[in-house]
Amino acid sequence: MSLLVVLALLARSGPAPAAAQGLEPLPAKIVQAGTAGDFNQFRKILASPTVNTPEPFQGFGGWCGWPDVCRLQNGDLFVAYSAGYWHASWPTPLDMPAGMVAQWGVGWLAEWNCPTGGKMVWIRSRDNGKTWTRPKAFPVVPGCYYVSDMLQLRNGAILAAAVRHTNYGFWDQMPTTPLEYARMAANRFPIQNILFRSDDNGETWQETGRITELSWVDAIYSLIESPDGSLLAVYNAWPLPRARAVTVVARSQDQGKSWSTLSVFGSNDFDTLESLVGYLPDGSLGCIARPHSTWYQSFDHGRTWSAPRQFSAGSGHLFSRGSMSITPDGVVVVAYCSGPDGHGRVVYSRDGGKTWIRPGPGLGFAFDPLAYYPDTCVLADGSIFAVGSHEGLGKNEYGPAGAEVTAMRFRIKSQSEGEGIELLPIDGPQGK
Repeated sequence: MSLLVVLALLARSGPAPAAAQGLEPLPAKIVQAGTAGDFNQFRKILASPTVNTPEPFQGFGGWCGWPDVCRLQNGDLFVAYSAGYWHASWPTPLDMPAGMVAQWGVGWLAEWNCPTGGKMVWIRSRDNGKTWTRPKAFPVVPGCYYVSDMLQLRNGAILAAAVRHTNYGFWDQMPTTPLEYARMAANRFPIQNILFRSDDNGETWQETGRITELSWVDAIYSLIESPDGSLLAVYNAWPLPRARAVTVVARSQDQGKSWSTLSVFGSNDFDTLESLVGYLPDGSLGCIARPHSTWYQSFDHGRTWSAPRQFSAGSGHLFSRGSMSITPDGVVVVAYCSGPDGHGRVVYSRDGGKTWIRPGPGLGFAFDPLAYYPDTCVLADGSIFAVGSHEGLGKNEYGPAGAEVTAMRFRIKSQSEGEGIELLPIDGPQGK
């Protein structure tokens, strides 16, 4: 999602804190290259109010978004997404401070009837994205309306993470007196991240664990299997009301059934949100966080983290939720979206994350200007399959706010070709 991230940042709108502006940027190689191909020609719609629409349920409003993609060991492409009614499809009636919905200019939300909230659904392709199955639902947990990340373990099991939000807006308004605090917190906190597991390549799912360490948290945007077989789940938390957001790394040694906090990092001066974490070719972990594209690195599998640097040079909102992939020839690919750069951008590194190749200072190559909150995987031929969320479709037969799941395929051009990216047909031959 994250509406809670968006609104938390709006509450602190203004110039980036000096501490974030003064960070040392990572080295960048600027190339005279761009994107080859036409977005509209190569884009594919995987789900929408009119394309492969989920089975309607009470409160479904035609909103299909927040996709996550995982290429399974058998070659299937497995995509999970949110089937709901809006950008944030909470259970209704909404539990939030009076007047909040009216402030957003979407007063119709107060009257919408969706008792369970949005549903998490999945689709599968067995032909590299050419055709897709009909949507099927994950187990319904009221408040879990989108899958934030998926991971297939080396043993073949698949994990999917979902944050459970049944209320919104209270954390930044918590009273400072104990009695009133307890009354407002009762039945609302802590917010939980829930882990689901499949042992049959995603056909059936069951809850396997929960992370409940802190009161107000965002989703897990990075699930990682460490070399020793332990699992890492990276999420963000607001430790205190009205505090800066920090990044939390939880660790499981029983394949996601139980979790403990391994590390907490960030800053008291600026937020770290939607933290993207992945292993780099040298075995270290790299992390990029919203909004200032702060970069951290861990050389001990997430126990300790470096001082922050800046992934993208500049100021202001430079990074939103992204995805990290590594191609068979070792190129590290980061897809993301940001304020000044637009949706559906990608940068890449040929030296393990030390230097990032870009078309301009602080910029990324465009792979799909409609792809908000992109997620990626690597196909067998080394090309990248990317999904994204395209909002703003407006009124449809199910509700007033439609959205669709987009897909695009592209490859990183070689150095001899002059760098940049090339869009490829999803229905086309592999191996180019």
